[in-house]
Amino acid sequence: MQKIIVLLALVSIGFSASSQAGWNWPEDETMNAATKEKQAYYKVLMQTDKYQEAFTTINWLYQNTPNLHESIYQDGSKIIDELLELPDLSDSRKAALEDSLLWTYDMRMKYFNDKASVLDRKAYTAFKLYYRNASKYAMLRELYKELYTFSASDISDFNLTPYMTLATYYYKQKPAELSATDVLDIHGKITSVIDEKIIQGGNKEKLQKEQDKIDAFLNSLGDIISCEFIEEQLVPKFKSSPEDLNLAKKIFSYSLSAKCTDQPYFISAGEVFFQSAPSYSLAKALADKYYFAGKYDKSMYYYQQMEDLALDNEQKFDALMGQASTEVKLGNKKKARSVAYEALSVKPGASAAFNLIGNLYFLSFEECKAGESKVKDRAVYLAAYEMYQKAGNTEQMNACKEQFPSIEDIFNESREEGSKITVDCWINESVTLQRRQ
Repeated sequence: MQKIIVLLALVSIGFSASSQAGWNWPEDETMNAATKEKQAYYKVLMQTDKYQEAFTTINWLYQNTPNLHESIYQDGSKIIDELLELPDLSDSRKAALEDSLLWTYDMRMKYFNDKASVLDRKAYTAFKLYYRNASKYAMLRELYKELYTFSASDISDFNLTPYMTLATYYYKQKPAELSATDVLDIHGKITSVIDEKIIQGGNKEKLQKEQDKIDAFLNSLGDIISCEFIEEQLVPKFKSSPEDLNLAKKIFSYSLSAKCTDQPYFISAGEVFFQSAPSYSLAKALADKYYFAGKYDKSMYYYQQMEDLALDNEQKFDALMGQASTEVKLGNKKKARSVAYEALSVKPGASAAFNLIGNLYFLSFEECKAGESKVKDRAVYLAAYEMYQKAGNTEQMNACKEQFPSIEDIFNESREEGSKITVDCWINESVTLQRRQ
């Protein structure tokens, strides 16, 4: 009796739902009453864990009032989820329930709009059901392909890695159906969505972890990315559309993975990428490439960009040392020294900076010798020695000692060891006079 009372109470609640917005109750009174009774009854059955009966009851609504309300399909999904957990399900019964589960999402899209949100949920549900079932990969691919036509904000964070997981499994199982090009294209689409989510204010740390996962899946496929693939499949497209940012990002990232960074397309793609999304690491990659290619004006530009984009003193130091090294190559010794000292102000005591200045002095003998005083001419080596000493570079200190003025030179010019002597030329520094041993 108690159950009947509860049931009647809930049925009355179902009848009151007719006043709520969004419900499409039948106009026919008899059908209207039957529909309200079925709607309330399956709710009771759900609350009492009678999911098979609830499934039978809610199917009546599907057959007779398919556009009643979105909640009947949302509840249907919950009911089917419970039935799929039952033990000893036959394969045919399990398959039928899985089909019914995905069908509930189709009906929501058919009758109640909000396609992006529902498709997002359907794709993830289908992935969980079938990601180990190769016969379903084509269907899953179509779901995700359609989902990724929507904006990044319509794609849930939990639908990033599954798409790449599917691409990886599909390629391994059926490479004739999903090619390497397809896998790379999917990786690129997911990366673009992640980038857009970050721009929109998403959780950067969490999204970066998702990026790391999809990158790991791609790398797990071994030689799927090769220099030949980049050159044959991507570079021609890039040459015809040099402003294509997504293509530039692909070429740049794939070149890193395939170790094709010595190719000209790596730099050209990187520059397009940098214009849209400047970063310290990207500036460094471009600066170093141009430096070793002997294009010092270009390398200087990107080392300066590194300084602007540096996140800490260590990065700023590296940027300044890059600038100093470039000034050396350009023959601007005085400017190179100035920048090296600026680097030392950021990272006091850094041996790299002292070594650079020491090298400048050591290599300035021919430029600075006046031929009037052997002691003054060889003072550049005394200056270099002091810089190498600060760097802790004993090998170069010893090399400098071999070039110090001899005791005879010092005596002949009436000078004294330990006294101060000014190094002329561009160096213009005072050093302690020492003799060659």
